[in-house]
Amino acid sequence: MENKKHKYFKYAIGEIILVVIGILIALGINNWNEHRKDLEKEKNISANLQQEFSQNLKLIDIILEEVNNNEQACFTLMEYMNQDIDETKSKTIDSLIYWAIEHNSFNPANSTYTEILNTGKIELVQNKKLKTSLFDWSRELEENKATHYIFEKWIEEGILPYLSKNIALKNIDMNGALAWDKESEFNSGVSNIMKDREFENVIDNNIYHISKIKDEYLNLKKIIETIIEETKGND
Repeated sequence: MENKKHKYFKYAIGEIILVVIGILIALGINNWNEHRKDLEKEKNISANLQQEFSQNLKLIDIILEEVNNNEQACFTLMEYMNQDIDETKSKTIDSLIYWAIEHNSFNPANSTYTEILNTGKIELVQNKKLKTSLFDWSRELEENKATHYIFEKWIEEGILPYLSKNIALKNIDMNGALAWDKESEFNSGVSNIMKDREFENVIDNNIYHISKIKDEYLNLKKIIETIIEETKGND
């Protein structure tokens, strides 16, 4: 009887061990499958980020070109300060003023980025440099929006009120979307503002704002390039 009990006990232990091994194998297979699925999801995320930020790189290059035009227009205006302005130069200055204040905001493609952030899928990203860059992107983008708002506010409340009092804005707008086919019937006023220290201060301050937002665009471009580089192997 004792011998049978001993055999039964060993048999029971063996069965328990087999069950435990079976459970561990099942868990291992399940974990392997989940890991494989996560790797596939991460690969898809990287491929989508690669496509999205490649598009953003093109967009920011266009914006940076515009900002460089803004900056160059301001520097050229500074060279004309306190000079006698004839009719030919007056038209040139009208164009320079337009380009000094014409600026578009940066509106990047963010659908993939927003999705992985809102759904927690960013935790699937194992590349630490990529994940850090994605968080940097969010922070830098918010700073850029704030700086752009300040820049727009300066244009609306600082530059335009001065210009509207002192020159014919119609002549400025001939270089933009309005594209008037005839100049203003009033004196352009350009020759006066080019000898006005206040206008020089206005343009000087505009250069300051442009330099601030340009630096932020360059920082954003670096982040974009890093994200593209870190997702290259998954496109």
